[in-house]
Amino acid sequence: MTSRSSTIAWVVAVLTMSATVPAWARNPHCAGGIQYVSQSGAEKQKQSYDEAKRLMLKAVDQLQQCATEDPKDYEAIGYLGWAYAEVDSACPAGQAFKTAIDGLTAKGDLKKRDMVLNNRESFWAGKFNDGIAKINTAQQQYATFTEKPRDASEEAAKAEAAKTYGGALVSLNQALCLKPNDSRTLKNLGTVYALMGDYPQAERFVKQAMEASPDSARAPLAEMLRGVRKNQASRLIDAKKFDEAVAYYNDLIKADPDDADLYTGLADAQFSHAKDDLQGDARKPFFKAAGNSYAKAASLKKNQVDLPFNAALSYQNAGEPALAEPQWKAALALKPGDPEALIAYASTLADLKKYPEAVAAAGQALGHDDKTSRDKAYHHILSAMYAKAGDNDRSRQEAMVYLALGKGKKIPAPGTSSGAAGQKLKASLGEPDEIDQWDADGQTYESWFYWSKGQAYHFSNGTQIAKSDWSALLAKK
Repeated sequence: MTSRSSTIAWVVAVLTMSATVPAWARNPHCAGGIQYVSQSGAEKQKQSYDEAKRLMLKAVDQLQQCATEDPKDYEAIGYLGWAYAEVDSACPAGQAFKTAIDGLTAKGDLKKRDMVLNNRESFWAGKFNDGIAKINTAQQQYATFTEKPRDASEEAAKAEAAKTYGGALVSLNQALCLKPNDSRTLKNLGTVYALMGDYPQAERFVKQAMEASPDSARAPLAEMLRGVRKNQASRLIDAKKFDEAVAYYNDLIKADPDDADLYTGLADAQFSHAKDDLQGDARKPFFKAAGNSYAKAASLKKNQVDLPFNAALSYQNAGEPALAEPQWKAALALKPGDPEALIAYASTLADLKKYPEAVAAAGQALGHDDKTSRDKAYHHILSAMYAKAGDNDRSRQEAMVYLALGKGKKIPAPGTSSGAAGQKLKASLGEPDEIDQWDADGQTYESWFYWSKGQAYHFSNGTQIAKSDWSALLAKK
């Protein structure tokens, strides 16, 4: 307890003493205990702390006997609460304070009851505020306690924060002993556990705080409880307890069926279960379930492109292209021209045998920007789309680009593979942006890239053997 709190409590004692019944009518242990409390307060004012503590321990001893021999001297029992609090016995103090408050209320002695209430409030505030201060200090020591330390200095900081959080729990539990069922104390106990990642304990205390609060004050606590539960469900996924996570999310959804984040978390658990725990066709039902959950989340949170994207990807992994197609369209409506979505969309269209649309989508992805047009993967996929569409010439053109970019090494000047044919091309189109030299089937090739034109020319043995042209795709950007 702070010196300020002690001063207030001592003044209360002096005032109370003036209102006591005559000494001869009171149990001597009660009167003596009250006198020791007053004397201890006086010694503390003189900063004689050892003597103050000695006297307060004597007060505890006397007032304990008082409570046994005269259990209806509620004023003296209020002093017993004070004495316990001064010697840092918060739980016995809380019990004594409650007995005194209830007894004085029943007797109608509201003035003395209020003095006990104020005294208890002073001790409670000291413990409560100490707990809050320790929470703030711990957050400064290690901002996100649930994150793994990256080095030795962070490990040391986290260890210090753990000690400080432990101190906060001690102080807040003492505050709760002093004022059982106090909603503010319960909420902050939940906060400590939540910050430390112990979500089941956090949930327990936040629930108690809600029960102890009036209806008008429950909304913020309900929101806090939702956050704690979501974190607990996410922790189950991190621990690869996918079945538990799915069951937990389903329970949360029953209570809050319009929360998009819950469906997203459920989908994450289902997708991870399929990806990490299963093989082959056994994965498909869980990928499909994930697709359904992501799609539900997307219907509730309509402007988040990741949701239909993930739904489509899940359906695609489940072998359900007809379900994937509308989700890819929804993702592209939110992020037009996204090359990753377009490439995946092209694959889905090909699975549905919609080959012209698949070629168009893959071509749009390749022509999205300079980066995608130089990426061998986009050329490879476009080659496959052309092949499925029966356009073997264009399929071969894109395959040549893929091979050149995949196998080739950049060379600073034309080699012998381009020969006179290369000189003739250079006279017409100018220096190429890039020359890649590569080998296949025992032959050496050169591929000349004119990126801005969307063209590549391929040479072997001094002859041009192929031309790749995706310039029309660039024009559609």
